[in-house]
Amino acid sequence: GTPARDGGDSPFDDYDDTAYLWSYVPHFHHVPFYVYSYAFADLVVGSLYNSFQKNPDGFEERLLDLLSAGGTRDFATALAPFGLDPTSPSFWEEALEAHLGALMQEAETIATELGYSGSK
Repeated sequence: GTPARDGGDSPFDDYDDTAYLWSYVPHFHHVPFYVYSYAFADLVVGSLYNSFQKNPDGFEERLLDLLSAGGTRDFATALAPFGLDPTSPSFWEEALEAHLGALMQEAETIATELGYSGSK
């Protein structure tokens, strides 16, 4: 869309005066640990995708069943059909590896190429 100042109907096509726009989102300030729900969901989705890659047969049906259950199942029960156990530390380690492993490896490779090492 065209910015409103140019006769259009969209005020969001230019970023003038948006430096403090984040401060208008109340849940950033009034809901403790709000952003952790995003990280949690991101890791769970990564785990589900990893499950799909390992076992695609029947995945769609399992996912639709999970989604249709809404909030009627506890977390461990909801993920059990995917072969996932969120009570196990390895679940979270594997989720982090699946989600960030390639990025971490790339960062470590670049750091090594630039002459940085992990030791001090």
